[in-house]
Amino acid sequence: MSWRVTEVPAVLELRGVTKSYDGDPPIEVLKGIDLTIEEGELVAIVGPSGSGKSTLLNMMGALDRPTSGDVLIDGAVVNGLGDSSLSGVRGRRLGFVFQQFHLLAGLTATENVATGLLYHGSSARERKAQAREALTRVGLGHRLDQKPGKLSGGERQRVAIARALLGDPAIVLADEPTGNLDSTTTGEIVELFLELNQQGSTIVMITHDPDLARSMPRVVEILDGEIRLDQVATS
Repeated sequence: MSWRVTEVPAVLELRGVTKSYDGDPPIEVLKGIDLTIEEGELVAIVGPSGSGKSTLLNMMGALDRPTSGDVLIDGAVVNGLGDSSLSGVRGRRLGFVFQQFHLLAGLTATENVATGLLYHGSSARERKAQAREALTRVGLGHRLDQKPGKLSGGERQRVAIARALLGDPAIVLADEPTGNLDSTTTGEIVELFLELNQQGSTIVMITHDPDLARSMPRVVEILDGEIRLDQVATS
């Protein structure tokens, strides 16, 4: 009997991705990016302001379309999809964590996290149950009914991370997730990402902090729209 090995596609792949904006001459922000993120990785993408990090995040998160090249999620090219289909990919396969938290002040932590499942067809009871589970997973099981105004900056970021984890996304994309936090809280959030990765979450973190990046298992350095370094930490 012969066995055929089926190759598992990468969670996320960029092939020759460029991004330019109108100008005279055109403003070239990304210059032929090739990048592959495998399931279970924790990757820091680091670079100074203006290096192209945010534009790269927009490509990876299907928030914008490349000028040329392809973006693949779970092996499927997504940049040619219509807006509605792209929204579905983002809602079901991607989780986002932003520097500004983006929490609704009038909702509790549980209710804020539950909004992450609004487009999954779950009942309100199911959404709240999963939200409580996600909050407990990030260490906020004791703050379920608190509103953002009663939470510290680190706790608000944990709520945002819990929301991103809902629905078991293929990958979590974190954009400067410690940018508004003090050094102690930054360390706690980094440890949380490391723990979540050890539990199986695939995470890409955008940061301008080289020290934070060096604490990650894999570091990708971007400068002037090009990848200058792609290095896996050695144990």
